[in-house]
Amino acid sequence: MASRIEQYYIEFYLSPAGEIQETISGNFLADAFQKGDTIFKLCPFLEGSLDSLSEGEAILLEGMQIFLNEEDYYVDVELFQAKDSLLVLIHNRTKGYKYLEQVNQSRNEQVFLKRELKKQNEELERLRKEAEIANEQKSRFLAMMSHEARNPLNVILAYTELIAKEEISDRVAEFLKYLAVSGRNLKVIVEDILDLSRVEAGKLELSNEPISLATIMDQMANNYRSSHRDIDIKLDFSCSNAIPPFILGDDVRLYQVLTNLVNNSIKFTPSGSVSTTIDVLSQNSNQIILKFEVRDTGRGMTKQQAADVFEEYKQNSLDDNRIHKGAGLGLAIVKRLVTAMEGEIKVESEVGRGTVFSLEIPFTIAPQSQPEKQIEEPAEIESIEGKRILAADDNFMNREIVAHILKREKANFTLVKDGIEALTAMQEETFDLVLLDINMPNLSGDALIKQKEAYEQSNAHTPILALTGNSSKEDIRGFHAIGFSDVIPKPFTSDQFVEAIIRNLKA
Repeated sequence: MASRIEQYYIEFYLSPAGEIQETISGNFLADAFQKGDTIFKLCPFLEGSLDSLSEGEAILLEGMQIFLNEEDYYVDVELFQAKDSLLVLIHNRTKGYKYLEQVNQSRNEQVFLKRELKKQNEELERLRKEAEIANEQKSRFLAMMSHEARNPLNVILAYTELIAKEEISDRVAEFLKYLAVSGRNLKVIVEDILDLSRVEAGKLELSNEPISLATIMDQMANNYRSSHRDIDIKLDFSCSNAIPPFILGDDVRLYQVLTNLVNNSIKFTPSGSVSTTIDVLSQNSNQIILKFEVRDTGRGMTKQQAADVFEEYKQNSLDDNRIHKGAGLGLAIVKRLVTAMEGEIKVESEVGRGTVFSLEIPFTIAPQSQPEKQIEEPAEIESIEGKRILAADDNFMNREIVAHILKREKANFTLVKDGIEALTAMQEETFDLVLLDINMPNLSGDALIKQKEAYEQSNAHTPILALTGNSSKEDIRGFHAIGFSDVIPKPFTSDQFVEAIIRNLKA
C-alpha cells in the first residue's frame, strides 16, 4: 500500500538556486527529478516563487501542469522555506483534475447545448407564430372570398330557379338543367375549400350529441328529390332497423360526408343508380360500429385512380367532356372527417362497373331517455302574404331576387341598399321580420344589430335574420351571440328562403 501511495507524490530539498539536493520520499516522476537537476526544467511556473519565500513560510500552488514525454500531469505543489533549504512536495492530481476538466467540459457543452436548444425553441416559436398568422390571414381571405363568391353564385342559382318556373321551351329547359348542375357543383367547390381550410387550421369541431340516422337518411332523400329532379339516376337511401334510435355524433359533419360521397357518385354516373345504406357491423351495450356504403353503377376507376382518390386536388381525368367539374377536394375532406370520427374509409371500383365507398365508424349509443337533437325538416310552405318585411343588401341583383320571391309570395316588403338605410327604416316603421346582409357599406349587418337601442322602440321583438355567405358553425354561433334570430346562408333556393322566414315568424 505504501509503495502505491508513493507513486502519487515526491518530496525533495532544493537549493536557493533551484537545484534538487536530495529526494526524501515518493516516486512520482522520480526519473525526471534527479539530484543536481534544476526544478525549473519541469516546473517553470516556480521561477520567481522561490526567492519570495521567507523562513518558516509555506505556500501551496494548485492545479499546475507538468509536461513530460508528450504527457500532461496536473499537480499541486507545496513549498516550505526552512532555515538552510527549501522543502518541495509535489502531489500528482492528474486523475482528479482531468476528471474535473471533463466535468467542466461536459458542463460547458451542456450550457452550449441549452443555449442552442433555447435558440432552436425561439426559432420554432417564431415560425409557429408566423404559421398561425399565415393561417389567420388565409382564413380571413377565404371568408372574404366565400362572401364574394357566394353573392354571384346566389344570383346564378336563384335566377336559374326563377327562370325554370317560367314557360320556356324544352331546349331552354335543357340549358337550364346544365346551368343548375354546374351552379350546384360550384357551390360544393366553394364549401370544400372553406372546409379544408378549417381542417388545416385545426378549427374543425365535432359535436357529440344525440342524432337519428333514420332522420338523416330521410332528410337526404327529401333534399335530393327536391334538388336533383333533373338527373336520370335512381337514388336510394336505406337505414337498417337494427340501428338504435339515437347515437352520439355530429349530424352536420356526418351529413356532409354522405352528401359528398353521393355527389361524387352522381357526377360519375350518367345513368343508372346511386344507393346509400347504413348497417350494423358490431354492437355491445353502449358501443356500435356502423358501416356506411355509397354504391353507384357509374364509370368506375382503375386501381391507380382508386388509390389516389382521397388525395387533395386529384381529379380522375376522363376524356369524355363531362359536365361536372370539381376542385378535387370533396373526397379529401371526407377522408379527414372520417379520420376525425375515428373511422375508416375504403373504395372498391371497376372500370365500366361502378364504385363502392364503404365507411366504418364507431359511435356511442345514446341512452333512450336522452332527447334527440332534432334535425330540421323543411317547413310546410305557408303564406307570408301581407307580412311586413325589410330586406337590406348592397348587391342589386340579390335585392332583385329577394324582391321577386317576396312579390310572388305577396309580402309587403321594403328594400334598402345598406345598413344606414335599414336602420332609418327600422326607426320609422315596425316590421314583422328583417333580413340583413352582413357585408354592407356604411354600416354592416352585424354592426347594425348591435345598435339595438337605436331601433328597439319600433322593432325590439322583431326577428332579424342574417343573409350571408359565412355559414360555418363558428360563424352561425357568432351571429346568434350578437342577436340574430337565424341565418340564411347564400346561395339559397326560393323554398329555403321562404321556409326560413316562416320558421322565424312562427317563433
